[in-house]
Amino acid sequence: MKIAFSTTVCPGWTLDQAINTASELGFLGLEMRSFLTPDHAMMCDPMRSDSREVRAMFDRAGVTPLSLATGVRFDKPIFPPVIGHVFVNEEEGVAEVKAFVNFADHAGAKFVRVFGYHLPASEPRAWGIRRVGDRLQLASQTARNTDTRIVIENGGSFARATDLLELIETCPNQWLGVCYNINAARLAGECPVEGIRLLKKYLDCVKLSDVDEEHNPVLLGEGVVPNRKVVAELDDMGFGGWIVYDYPKLWVVEDGRDPRAVLQHASDTLYAWMQADEEVCESDAAHCSCATA
Repeated sequence: MKIAFSTTVCPGWTLDQAINTASELGFLGLEMRSFLTPDHAMMCDPMRSDSREVRAMFDRAGVTPLSLATGVRFDKPIFPPVIGHVFVNEEEGVAEVKAFVNFADHAGAKFVRVFGYHLPASEPRAWGIRRVGDRLQLASQTARNTDTRIVIENGGSFARATDLLELIETCPNQWLGVCYNINAARLAGECPVEGIRLLKKYLDCVKLSDVDEEHNPVLLGEGVVPNRKVVAELDDMGFGGWIVYDYPKLWVVEDGRDPRAVLQHASDTLYAWMQADEEVCESDAAHCSCATA
């Protein structure tokens, strides 16, 4: 497993500052929250810079430009059902994904993160899944002939692994994977450990965060989200992908925690968990009769 963090924790930092902090604190990658039109609140949005300059910054620091985490979604209804096709783009979101993929490929980023999101309650679910799936299929194919993949993160009408799997299996292809947010799954009533087992075939990234019982963000391991159990299960699975730590300072503007202190705690905690899991595995192997065969 490799660890990264999302720049939602440090919206006021420059991208160079975020990359260098990742290197200093032992994070191997960086998920960059990004907007096509860079938001003034995100000083570290890579779209503020030339893509090749972004690649050079990561190369200098020895950090992986893991992903562009976008807000692109594919759920906009086509209404009225017939004439609506004239006024609503059936390829809603695809052009935006293509622009992000082009930037990500030049910047050396592995993934572009997207969402499915909310389906109208008044619409048959099968119709919504077909509409979102068709757009997701087209969007993922924009990554053809690049070194970048699309990852869809769970949320909205696709918050559980079962929901996400239903969508993905309408358009399976080599350019599409999953970023599984365990808190989003938990809030939807799903056991995240069961979720990662179900999505194992498609899993590229697992997103960790922590909250208290009132849903306020807290330091990793100090809240109610079963992050520790998920890390242990990923270790048991032999997961070789990415764990992305997410702290939502971008969205909780009154939060006064220092981003560097939050990240230092997360790095120390994750490495301690992974080291403990390795020691357990080694101990189990030492007591296994087949280990000495």
